[in-house]
Amino acid sequence: MVTGLNPANEQFLASVNNLQTSLNNAQNQLSSGLKVNKASDAPQEIADIFQARAELAGVNQISTNLATVKAQVDAADSSLQTAVQLLQNAAVLGVQGATTTATPTQQAALASQVQDLESQLVGLSRTQVNGVYIFSGDSSNSPAYQIDPNSPTGVDRLLTSSATAQIADSTGVTFQISKTAQDLFDNRDANDNVTPQNAFAALHNLQVALQGGDPNAISQAITGVNTAGDYLNQQLSFYGAAQNHITSSIDLAQKFQVQTQTQLGALQDADVAAEALQLSQATTSLDAAMAAQSKRPTTTLFDYLPIQ
Repeated sequence: MVTGLNPANEQFLASVNNLQTSLNNAQNQLSSGLKVNKASDAPQEIADIFQARAELAGVNQISTNLATVKAQVDAADSSLQTAVQLLQNAAVLGVQGATTTATPTQQAALASQVQDLESQLVGLSRTQVNGVYIFSGDSSNSPAYQIDPNSPTGVDRLLTSSATAQIADSTGVTFQISKTAQDLFDNRDANDNVTPQNAFAALHNLQVALQGGDPNAISQAITGVNTAGDYLNQQLSFYGAAQNHITSSIDLAQKFQVQTQTQLGALQDADVAAEALQLSQATTSLDAAMAAQSKRPTTTLFDYLPIQ
């Protein structure tokens, strides 16, 4: 093959091409921060890079999910603590109304206060976090209860839904993180009958007893309020355990994030210092080569032939 170039020029062009390739590669790595910008840069590592990226995306999603759930569980725990306090306050009101010195007017006022506490409890059953009704189970887009003074429990149940959703940690282990308002505040047996642990019914019974003014009925209602309060207090252990599990899962996810990011960085991240040095050296060498080439003599034997 005839190129029209002498060996020296061919060698010069080859050297320039190599320097230009080295310079371009260094510039690409410095601008992108990656040493692998396309599959041909490191075909033997591309599969590992894609795997590491997928793992990092997965653990990032788990961290996001855990953060969302943590907000819901924290709100549920806080709401349940408030509910326990509401029942304790109701019991105190009941004791005041059960005394022989309490007048019907005073008992009626106390009954009104208990009714207000039940309204607050219904409000807690409708607690939302980012638009999610955290006590509505799998029907989390709707509230579960509303006040109804004419109901035997003082409330209307708007939906019946289980809480089947679970969250997964970074190891793939899943665990439950919620209970429904029916589980907590409207506890019933298998036949849908109100149990002694039913907080709505306990408050409504106390309200009715105070309105009736019967000390014995009031005392029985107070016992019911205390029973429901004890039950709610026991349910706090569920949310405490869920909070601990979520916290440890978030810590584990963060460790996985660091580990996976480090692995991915080793596979694809550019060595900025090394590439900056390479860029400087390639630029210097290219400038020197071009300068040297420009000083080479361009005369040939034909230049020494006499002009006819």
